[in-house]
Amino acid sequence: MSVQRPRSLNRGLLLCLPAFLFLAVFLVGPLIVNLIQSFTGPDGHPGAGQYLRIFGDVYYLGVLANTVVLSVAVTLASLMLGYPLAITIARTGGAFKSLLIFLVVTPLLINVVVRSFGWMVILGRSGFLNAILKALQLDTINLIGSWTAVAITLVHVLLPFMVLSIASALEGIDGSLEDAAMTLGANPRRTFAHVVLPLSMPGIITGTLLVFSLSMGSFVSVMVIGSNATMVLPLLVYEQLNVASDWPFAAALGTVLVVVVTAATVMQLALTGRGRQA
Repeated sequence: MSVQRPRSLNRGLLLCLPAFLFLAVFLVGPLIVNLIQSFTGPDGHPGAGQYLRIFGDVYYLGVLANTVVLSVAVTLASLMLGYPLAITIARTGGAFKSLLIFLVVTPLLINVVVRSFGWMVILGRSGFLNAILKALQLDTINLIGSWTAVAITLVHVLLPFMVLSIASALEGIDGSLEDAAMTLGANPRRTFAHVVLPLSMPGIITGTLLVFSLSMGSFVSVMVIGSNATMVLPLLVYEQLNVASDWPFAAALGTVLVVVVTAATVMQLALTGRGRQA
């Protein structure tokens, strides 16, 4: 046994080696290069001037705050809309379940530019939404270029990640646990609050982390649907790279974005661990 275990361990490490090399070359390597670039000053000498520029300017701090607030709003909206849909998928079967899953993943099958222009057709001044409002003799609105339109577009594309994560966790719950709770006198509301919801927390955590991280890095949808008033950190990085050609500052902004997403992930996992212990 002692001889076979090191051999199996070495074999597993060898099988994982290609994946480790891929991540080292295409993920860790670029991050290191980006970090080094971010500490390059205007005169070419190393320094923290780029980060002082970010945290010393109210505009850049406002863009960072807007990015975080937008990501939190999109995550909460996806959770509120996705949980009931995930329960429906987990509790049904057959063709209806397949249809629901197909409808959920459909946004992922459409090109991001086409999807964004589709929302422009719906939410624009002459779009489908205003056509309905005119038919009802109500005042028309123009949501294009607003935070509301950006949030709706992001929820549309990121909702599948939340739904599928929660649905997979719900399908793994033993139905006899709910039957036992109801046999002991718990009504459906208490059964959900004390049995279903806690057991589905792994799916909620996974979906929340995915939606928040992807929302923090969203770029195309914000650029197409939003305006100058809806500036977020990824769009600011793009402008610094392609308009201002300020590579060190863009690298610093990208590093801040990675740090914020990582810190939010670690914080959420820590709070979840404490909640489970409690």
